[in-house]
Amino acid sequence: MKLEFRKIQVNGLEWADKTTVRDGVLYINREEATKACGEYPVLEGITLHLARPGEKVRILPVKAAVEPRCKVTEEGSMFPGIVGRIAQAGIGTTLALKGAAVLVTENNDSEVKCRTGALVDMSGPGADYTPFSSTFNIVLNARVNRQAMGRETLTTDEACRIAGFRLAVYLADCCKNLKADSSNNYELPEADPELPGVVYVLQLLAQNPEIIDFHVYGQLAGSHFIPTLVHPNELLDGGVTTFLGSHCTVCADKQYMYEVQNSPVVERLYQEHGKTLRFLGVVVHNEVLTFQGKERSSLFTVNLAKKLGARGAILVTEGHGNPDEDIMLNVEGLERAGISTVIISDELGGRDGRSPGLADWVPECDAMVSVGNMHEILAVPKEQKILIGNEGSMDIVRALVEQPPEDRDSFYIELKDIPLACAQAGLTRLSARWA
Repeated sequence: MKLEFRKIQVNGLEWADKTTVRDGVLYINREEATKACGEYPVLEGITLHLARPGEKVRILPVKAAVEPRCKVTEEGSMFPGIVGRIAQAGIGTTLALKGAAVLVTENNDSEVKCRTGALVDMSGPGADYTPFSSTFNIVLNARVNRQAMGRETLTTDEACRIAGFRLAVYLADCCKNLKADSSNNYELPEADPELPGVVYVLQLLAQNPEIIDFHVYGQLAGSHFIPTLVHPNELLDGGVTTFLGSHCTVCADKQYMYEVQNSPVVERLYQEHGKTLRFLGVVVHNEVLTFQGKERSSLFTVNLAKKLGARGAILVTEGHGNPDEDIMLNVEGLERAGISTVIISDELGGRDGRSPGLADWVPECDAMVSVGNMHEILAVPKEQKILIGNEGSMDIVRALVEQPPEDRDSFYIELKDIPLACAQAGLTRLSARWA
């Protein structure tokens, strides 16, 4: 399987009469782009906004983040089953607008169901912890039709999900005939069989019927999904899609679509293939609620790795609490099968850093990369010049701390409320130093 990947770098963002990239600036026809999002009975309307690095802009809640991409050739499909037709992902030619992102929010639902966390500041202290403060963002702001929500099967989240992916494809599609700034190929040629085979285990939430969770080729995974093997090209090319949506009270470690598209671990495994290891593929694992379901998913994940002949596995998870049991069952099963494991995870260490970082642990788990403590507190400005989204969500992200910040114009939040602040798939700005 071979995927040609073309990239156009975006270093600026403006409204214009035609959607295109010129001299590094992404120009967008606002009317066309809004129309490309589609119309939905549960939404009274959609407005688009621009948010650039360094601006005094706050976006809240950020329900989704997608890098603009499209297929350049007829071969393959982008976001199959959602925007594109059901066809193979990971083949043909794909164009990506690097440095740009579609962020999805909503602006008028008063119910906690839609008002969630996920704060992105384009400037100030909070901007240091999210990659989306450095991207040029096209923000899709949906206005909820609350009366229609009670009688329509298409929920608000479903509408926002589809609209966000459609906008991402539209933006890239308008630029597909432009000259790319760079390109590279993704493929896994035959490698020395003596090199250790490594699998990437991608654990994603599949727990709540009111949460959209993740999709595989447009099919909602859910609790009935059986862990399956996908080619890394399929993962990078939109075969697996994620959407946070409602109930997202912890977004620092959730895997936004942007992170799935730009997984640094997958990129590094590609680089090492044929040199230090053989990249065998990606096992997509669903984290369910029941213990029996967790055992079943772990059984299938371990069996897939064994059948591939893996000697090593890198595991990332999504969420904490009961998902910690998923990763420990996988580590235990893989290690007992002779497959060495490394987990990448954030920690729930409490504000003083003294609480247990994970809800479960097994002796076999002796190699871990920590991407931070999501309970660390941070002082951010009470207000930015512009707020895009739902002001009611401010009540959700405020951390209850007895001692307020010295700056009276600031308030405390925890890192858990900043998208990808503790990104478990590795797309994080946190780092560590040996002491």
